[in-house]
Amino acid sequence: MSEPTHDGGGERTRGREGTRAAEEGRGAAEPLGGPGALRGGGRQDAGPPGAPGAGSGAGAPGAGEAAAVRAATGTLLYGFALSRVTGAFVRLGIPDALAGTALPADRLAHATGTHEPSLRRLLRAASALGLLTVRPGGHYELTLLGELFRDDPRLRRLAELYGEPAVWRAYGALEDAVRDGGSAFRHAHGTGLFTALETDGPLAARFTGAMGTVTAAQTEQVVSGFDFGGIGHLVDVGGGDGTLLAALLRAYPRLRGTLLERPAALAAAPPVLRAAGVADRCALLEGDFFAAVPVGGGGPADACLLKNILHNFGDDDCVRVLRACRAALRPGGRVLVPALVLPEAGGGAGTQPDAETAVALSDVEMMVLTAGRERTLAEYRALFARAGLALPPGAPPALPGLPHHSMLEGTDGTEHGTREARDGAAVRR
Repeated sequence: MSEPTHDGGGERTRGREGTRAAEEGRGAAEPLGGPGALRGGGRQDAGPPGAPGAGSGAGAPGAGEAAAVRAATGTLLYGFALSRVTGAFVRLGIPDALAGTALPADRLAHATGTHEPSLRRLLRAASALGLLTVRPGGHYELTLLGELFRDDPRLRRLAELYGEPAVWRAYGALEDAVRDGGSAFRHAHGTGLFTALETDGPLAARFTGAMGTVTAAQTEQVVSGFDFGGIGHLVDVGGGDGTLLAALLRAYPRLRGTLLERPAALAAAPPVLRAAGVADRCALLEGDFFAAVPVGGGGPADACLLKNILHNFGDDDCVRVLRACRAALRPGGRVLVPALVLPEAGGGAGTQPDAETAVALSDVEMMVLTAGRERTLAEYRALFARAGLALPPGAPPALPGLPHHSMLEGTDGTEHGTREARDGAAVRR
């Protein structure tokens, strides 16, 4: 899995005429937490004057802070409901049905194949969250926020994936994972995520689509933030639909690529590579990267790329993957891992709160969906060392625009390999 993206709870601007109705309609139905416990778009109110935590004694020391703290409980308790409403809104095809038009509930129910009275209840919630506005005559129309879930493939595919029952059941087993150290997905389904992807076609398609759009959102930072010059043959190990590899092949015309993936993901790669105009320079290989990393007809690789791979697995499996990559390299080759690197204890001061939230939730997501976790630099050094690879001393090159992300460069752990990596890293910095 890739790191989830969180907006830190800030409200988006509605920006479309007619959204006032949605704004004024908020609070018509309150969640169980009582008035003001949760407002659309993640906004919380302190509640009416005199309510607990309402801050009615504004002049009292700490009253405002106490009100803000109490207000924040709304999102903590009911955030799951926001996600479920948004997921149902997208997965039922409401954004598509309202593309460029406004429809009454009965016609929208016909267009989406839904039960009209139940749909009206969902539409009321979607309006309260700012996804819809209600025109005179009861016609529903997308707001700018709602349009994003039609126009932005990344948001749309993430909403589809996080609305997937298999994902929701896994999050429901989070407590079990914390108790025994296992994967919540395995607790919920009796099998691991990646095994499930081999047998559940719809889940695999949504997973591959969502991860491809997340990679696309990070591709520019990876391509522009690190010098891939000097690499003749790059093997993208577990590279999904080839989004990142296609961008690298376009940016480096002399580069040849090999994409190694499971069959379901590999099937999505040809159109991505053709659209980028690089299909003739990329070999597609099915394989198990735990066992071996084949390199196709291009001979040993100058580099193996592992993006959003290692954080999916436990330490022993990571070492197996790294060893397989090392065996596929020519002498002096590199294993490149663009990764989220956890700050060491006490080392996160000065970063943006939203970035800290994204880091923490990404680590929790690994616990829910996989057997892996996010790691510190020291933990990555230990993994690479066990695989016979070495990271250069000092901080790895940061990837600008991606908070807490760095490019880890592992080379053969010999004296020569370590010196080569250190010298190369110094030049790239």
